[in-house]
Amino acid sequence: MAADDAARAVQGRRVGVVARWLPTLKARLAVGSTLVLFATIVLTLAQMLRVAEEHTEAAVEQQQQFEVQHNADIVGRRVRSMQLALSATAPLLSPELVADTRRLREFLLSQASLRASFVAVVVADGEGRVVLAATRDGVAVPQADVARTATFERARRLRRPVISSPTLGVVSGRPVVVLAHPLIDAEDRVYGVLFGSLALMEGGLAADLADSEGSNTEDGEVTVVTDAEGRIVSHPDPAFVLRPASAEPRLAPAHARWVEAGRPLSAQAGTWSDEAGVVAMAGEPETGWQVWRILPRAQLQAPLRDARAEAFRVGMLFSLAMALLLVWFLSLQLRPLERLQRRAAQLLAGDQRAAWPEADGEIGRLAATLRQVVAERMRAEEARAVVLRRLGSVLEASPVGLMFERDGRLELVSAEVCRLLGRDESRLIGASTEILFAVPAEDRTMRQEAAAAFAAGGVYEGEWRLVGADGLLFWSRLRALPVDAADPRAGTIWCMYDISGQVDARQQLEHAARHDPLTGLLNRDGLAKAVQQVLAARAQAGADARPATLVMIDLDRFKPVNDLAGHAAGDTMLRRVAAAILESVRSSDSAARIGGDEFALLLPHCDGRQGQAVAAKVGRAICALQLVHDGQPLQVGASLGVAELCAGSSADQWLAAADAACYDAKRAGGGVAMA
Repeated sequence: MAADDAARAVQGRRVGVVARWLPTLKARLAVGSTLVLFATIVLTLAQMLRVAEEHTEAAVEQQQQFEVQHNADIVGRRVRSMQLALSATAPLLSPELVADTRRLREFLLSQASLRASFVAVVVADGEGRVVLAATRDGVAVPQADVARTATFERARRLRRPVISSPTLGVVSGRPVVVLAHPLIDAEDRVYGVLFGSLALMEGGLAADLADSEGSNTEDGEVTVVTDAEGRIVSHPDPAFVLRPASAEPRLAPAHARWVEAGRPLSAQAGTWSDEAGVVAMAGEPETGWQVWRILPRAQLQAPLRDARAEAFRVGMLFSLAMALLLVWFLSLQLRPLERLQRRAAQLLAGDQRAAWPEADGEIGRLAATLRQVVAERMRAEEARAVVLRRLGSVLEASPVGLMFERDGRLELVSAEVCRLLGRDESRLIGASTEILFAVPAEDRTMRQEAAAAFAAGGVYEGEWRLVGADGLLFWSRLRALPVDAADPRAGTIWCMYDISGQVDARQQLEHAARHDPLTGLLNRDGLAKAVQQVLAARAQAGADARPATLVMIDLDRFKPVNDLAGHAAGDTMLRRVAAAILESVRSSDSAARIGGDEFALLLPHCDGRQGQAVAAKVGRAICALQLVHDGQPLQVGASLGVAELCAGSSADQWLAAADAACYDAKRAGGGVAMA
């Protein structure tokens, strides 16, 4: 029994020591320092790992971009080599040879390398009737007619080699792309078309790509080729060929983001990274196709997971050892503070006879400083109370919104401020100045601007959108003056004015000055400002400047609309033309009406070829418009001039080039002309 009592007594003393130690400053510093140490080590490790992951991901993205550019070059070279093979064979097919089936058969049988390059080689006459079709196995006479196919029509109309969209082969019935080469005689007549079908599966178009045979599909890394319409041309899984890019779940998000970006087509079109993985894309300009390379994030981060786990294990062991050492060191250093604590407790209890401890070093200096701080603080509080009472009287009588702020907190507000903000004084006093703004970042920006004005010896004044009653925003002019420019802690006096009506009127005037009242498009001044912004951005970008294109539009046959139906009908037609233009361009493009029936388009990030395509689309939309008057349809046409921004060109030179191209299109009877 005596032994048990002794054990309980020892345990009780230990518990009592711990209970007395925990609430002390020594304990709080020890615990806080330990937590800071743990947090520092954890955050440092996390930051190092994050940087490592970012560098790794950046390196992988760069490698993926290199690989996909290489694959795009392979696709381009393969298509060009096939086109060269057809170009070399086409001159050998004379009109007499095409008309003689027996000789043509012998000729095709002799072209073993040509037949080996394509799934099928087809010769069609000038009417689109298939004469002979050669494959690797021989020559046949299929009962087929290609006269109505888009590829045949384009080759005959353009009189140059063309490539088809992915389709099912006439001879093989399998997915192919078709290269077509027109056969032209000495009198410049098309007497036939030579076709070469290139397989999209089984070692065809993408035979030389890294993933063409599915070698990397087990771990999820694949290479995909899509055409300009977004259909899959090549995929390690044949089931995806000829399907839209949205059918491939790993590719669909990146393809959608590429489409939203305006479908840039270049050798370095972009790399997209998200939670699913990394997708790199490069374009092949000659075919208009895109080559995509998909790397799942699980495969990318697999090596980093093991490194992260090992780093955290080592970091935790190290932080535990350092924490124990830190606790011992703080306990040793903070013992002298216990005496100072006991003396301060006596003074707070009302024992005026208790004196501050006399000690050397930091403890003595701390005791003297605390004694002086207490006295100074009491005097400062008395002075501040007097100032606040006087300032409160001024605020109550002022018709202008007045506030007194110190250290980012409102200490006094006038009745006008409460009315403008729609809040009671009790909700504003003591609140941060962030309560005035819808976005806290605006408060920080305003305070920085005010500090800069005060440092320059001036008064701050600025216009800001503040939060009023029921969360409604209103424009206010804020004017601020420091109480003491030499002492930022003395506070700042603010004046608040409601200028919502002035701002609305100013914005309406600015909008009217740059927009056409009939169509709502930019006017000539608005277009000039937009052009100057493009030129300024190009000058700032330097070598990295992106292209831009200007399109001038002059309506054809517009005068008869006014003459026959009147000016009201003419105005209606102009508004419909403006709507058709806006529906045919991107939201980032600028459309303007610069004259009676003259319009203009500013296409940033578009080269001349892309601008020509946009102009053609706009022209078709305008030509499709109809206005019925007295039962008769009235239509207008359009002449469009396209000018790409050249290096060193001024705004006037650029506009003049587009005007000249528009004039050329006008003289040619309408349509699109390129500067």
